Amino acid sequence: MFYEFERRAVAFLKRVEAMEPCASRQQAYESLLKHWHAVESSYHDDKDYLDALLHKTMSEENDWHCLDSNPCYWQSPKVPQLRIYVHDDGAIVIQRLGGTREGRILFALNSAQPAFHPARPAQEITGFASAVQTAAMPRPEKSLSKL
Repeated sequence: MFYEFERRAVAFLKRVEAMEPCASRQQAYESLLKHWHAVESSYHDDKDYLDALLHKTMSEENDWHCLDSNPCYWQSPKVPQLRIYVHDDGAIVIQRLGGTREGRILFALNSAQPAFHPARPAQEITGFASAVQTAAMPRPEKSLSKL
């Protein structure tokens, strides 16, 4: 059982390596689900099972946890060593828990959203603000004259 899941997990990781970044939690979930469906399609002929897989929701009933938090995560009760984190901004992290490789990150995908806004270019200070800034700057030669 575990070996079979490991084979599928490896196939899944190979598929998601080429995944495009996602911009939201829902988009990331849908993309992961499509990749898992593709993997399962190579192991199952049961059309009903495969169709039902595509209609699963991100819910506690489907082994998703911390849905009110960022990130939430999926962890199978059958194979709890693998955890998939999905962030609100679409970032994804797949981690192996426990064993000899404690906390090993197997896959990470940044969000499609920009991480930060670039700083605005510094504006030249003029007028009264320039005079105040100049007056506030220490001048070593004048400081020594007071000694």
